[in-house]
Order: sequence, then structure tokens, then C-alpha cells
Amino acid sequence: MTRSIPHLFADITAALEDMHSIAIEGQRRDNALDMQVALAGHLREGVRSLDATVLALAKRLGGRGD
Repeated sequence: MTRSIPHLFADITAALEDMHSIAIEGQRRDNALDMQVALAGHLREGVRSLDATVLALAKRLGGRGD
């Protein structure tokens, strides 16, 4: 099933909000190194997922997505 353009924008918003929360958590001074590594990994995965969603949006809008 193809997602609607507004739904893709909603997915992008949700992903950005999730990554914002992770980035805020990463600013804590008392995080252990392993926690910082885990948070960075979550951000990396979030960026990958966000990129895929933005590409899907660009394709739905008739662009190539580059």
C-alpha cells in the first residue's frame, strides 16, 4: 500500500521528534560511554530511516529524490 503524501510528512515529523528526544538524552552529562554509543547508534538508524521516507516522499511528488 502506498502511503499518502500527508502521511509521509507525518512519518517524517514523528522521526524528527524521536531523533530530537534521543539527541536531548545524549546531552546528559552523566551518561556512561556505552549509553552514548547506543544513542549515537539510534540516531544513525533514525537518519537512515528518515532518508528512506524523504526519498519515498520525493518519488510520490514526482521527483527523483536526489
